Amino acid sequence: MKTRGIHQFIYRITELIMQFAYLQLLWIAFTILGLGVFGIFPATAAMFSVIRKWVIGEVDTPVFKTFWKNYKIEFFKVNGLGLILAAIGWLLYFDYHYFAIGVSISSTVLKIMTLLIAYLFITTCIYFFPIFVHFEYRFFAYIKYSFLFSLASPLKTAGLFIITYLFYFLSMKVPALFLFFSGSIISYIWMWYIYRTIARIPSSIKDENDEK
Repeated sequence: MKTRGIHQFIYRITELIMQFAYLQLLWIAFTILGLGVFGIFPATAAMFSVIRKWVIGEVDTPVFKTFWKNYKIEFFKVNGLGLILAAIGWLLYFDYHYFAIGVSISSTVLKIMTLLIAYLFITTCIYFFPIFVHFEYRFFAYIKYSFLFSLASPLKTAGLFIITYLFYFLSMKVPALFLFFSGSIISYIWMWYIYRTIARIPSSIKDENDEK
């Protein structure tokens, strides 16, 4: 009995590893299929749609079918929102490096303010895809509520930010981890964590949506 239990445990771990690696490869392949800039946002949304199924207990969800369905359905909407977020991120990056050139007190203050805004922007982006695949909002409301949800639990959001950074740092040190698991595991961490956060948010903040 004990041996069988160990074998079942090893089998389950192996199965999970294969699922995460397969999902990661789908994410990379469909990002390339969309020519990179137009593929990464729908591919990421599709990956989160699969992971959402896992998080809510639908572990037998057909991975490719779910991925492909959401990739097609959300292609234009998520690309529109993703390109807006990318433009904001580029602007913050440019502003930070512009203010970093200066040595005056005003430049230092502006640089600190830019870093604070950048942190809020990054945490909003962390919440964006879990919110996108979980709720049905009007177009710009996805960004609005991603920002509000990130502010609703600031300490937990900061913890998620730190965990993300640490995993990213580790994956950059281990090329195999980065190639086969970085996107899928980070996505699972975000979805698992944020799903439990939004489940405890008062219903008043979720009045404009329907769950998918």
